[in-house]
Amino acid sequence: MRKFLAAVLVLVFASVSFAHPGKLDKNGGHFDKETGEYHYHKGPNALESLELRRNTIYKAKVERVVDGDTAIVSFIFEDGSKYLKERVRFLGVDTPETVHPNKPVQFYGKEASDFTKAQLTDRIVWLQTDVNPKDRYDRMLAYVWMSEPDDKEIDDEKAIRAKMFNAKLLLEGYAQLMTIQPNSRYANLFVHFQREAREANKGLWGKEPE
Repeated sequence: MRKFLAAVLVLVFASVSFAHPGKLDKNGGHFDKETGEYHYHKGPNALESLELRRNTIYKAKVERVVDGDTAIVSFIFEDGSKYLKERVRFLGVDTPETVHPNKPVQFYGKEASDFTKAQLTDRIVWLQTDVNPKDRYDRMLAYVWMSEPDDKEIDDEKAIRAKMFNAKLLLEGYAQLMTIQPNSRYANLFVHFQREAREANKGLWGKEPE
């Protein structure tokens, strides 16, 4: 019986070692020997073991744009390592659908998707969470800054207009306002941005569906 248990323990240990090859570094992660990708397993930077914090800014690289208001990112930490991958839904905005499994491509959806791809693909961004960092689909919810905002710029309208991509989508007419409580930090400001685009007939406000 003892020999049988010892054999089982050896097999379990071997399985675990094979699944997670390589020592964990100071950040609680390592490079997978088979795939070459970096993975976190524990520690302050491990998103598997640490929930995204509210009202926090994370540095990331946009790996792929899904559509006008959704992207896949890798988080970048101080030592230069990355966590692959997180799906991010942009807060406060809603662009027309292009990849919904149950909906056709909507009016002005391609234009919005192309704009986001041109602006964000392979770009370093800063993702700001609100009250709820994730939605029911387990997507990160964030305001996307094109350059790192300082403490004063976070709530400065001029800086938001110039540096926040969510604001750009509204101001250029690629998106409509969509506020899902309690994530409403910029809701009042976004109302004005949408009205401004609409009155100027920008983007989807200046065209009629064919």
